[in-house]
Amino acid sequence: MIKKLTLSISLVIVLCLIGVGLVFAQSGDPKRGAQIYAQNCVVCHGPEGKGRVGANLSVTFGGINPKAFFEQVIANGVTSSPMPAWSQEKGGPLSKQDVADVAAYVAGLTGGTEPIASAPTVAPVPITPAAGVVGDPSAGSVVFAQNCAVCHGAKGEGRIGATLQKTWSGIIPAAYIRSTVEKGVAGSPMPAWLNLYGGPLTAKNIDDVSAYILTALKANSAVTPTPTPAAGPIGFGTGMAILALVVVLLGAVAYGYYRRA
Repeated sequence: MIKKLTLSISLVIVLCLIGVGLVFAQSGDPKRGAQIYAQNCVVCHGPEGKGRVGANLSVTFGGINPKAFFEQVIANGVTSSPMPAWSQEKGGPLSKQDVADVAAYVAGLTGGTEPIASAPTVAPVPITPAAGVVGDPSAGSVVFAQNCAVCHGAKGEGRIGATLQKTWSGIIPAAYIRSTVEKGVAGSPMPAWLNLYGGPLTAKNIDDVSAYILTALKANSAVTPTPTPAAGPIGFGTGMAILALVVVLLGAVAYGYYRRA
């Protein structure tokens, strides 16, 4: 009887350790979050989180838990707004740990933490302009890499935004692409990029990126894909959860052996 009681108490303790470990595992690493922010968020929210075509994240959000709020928004997006869902469960590219890490970094920005993320630097890709297309596709490759690739993919294959590797039939492609980039698409994650509508791009920038999309996107293989931050070492919480799980399994085996004895 005493042995059974002892074993039961041990199992309860181990389950508690699993719960604690899982909580710590999802607590978020702001340093790794800065890498994820630089690769996915800086395009819209700026290197200091002060907003670009996205919201200002450096303000104080009173009356809420900033990290929990940011985790929800990053994971699930905001319906009918330029903020898409980034979690893998919603079709995005970020894991639960990625979301927790970047939320921890962004939550620090609201508290005055010095920003450590920076916008990517990109060299132009030499591209011969197509006949009849307005704009410089080589300059457009830089505009695309710095502003569009994070959503549409480095080669326009689509990521959390639409694929651009398609035949533009039934429309005037240059006019359609330019208008979409300039004004965005209301009620969708596509914001307006032209400075006249509050965006960061000039009319020339949009001419150039439109020329790049039309003339070089499908064939261009020189653009470096958006990297995914390497997984860091197993944290304390994750290690505790794994250790506790192993102990539970061993306990279950021992209990089964005890029952048969």
